[in-house]
Amino acid sequence: MKDDKQQDNLTREDYQRIKQAEADQFTQRDRKRVQVENDYARTHDEYLQPDSTEEPNIRSTAERKSRNLGKRLNWVILGLIVAIVIVYLILFFVK
Repeated sequence: MKDDKQQDNLTREDYQRIKQAEADQFTQRDRKRVQVENDYARTHDEYLQPDSTEEPNIRSTAERKSRNLGKRLNWVILGLIVAIVIVYLILFFVK
């Protein structure tokens, strides 16, 4: 209730100043978070050992997953084409 009464008494300039201060605080926290994440990634990246079975040009998990999904989809398409050919042959030769 107190916040509602305080907000009713605020002028537009006060309200904009408060919102700008909140936005600045958020930006500052976000910059700090990004900096901490980058520092963490830099320090822990040294300890990762590269996997010898993985191709060197594929680094991220998303790329690896999409490549694996592409392979599976190719096999599914090949299986469907074979199934369509088999059905066509059965329909053509069976009277």
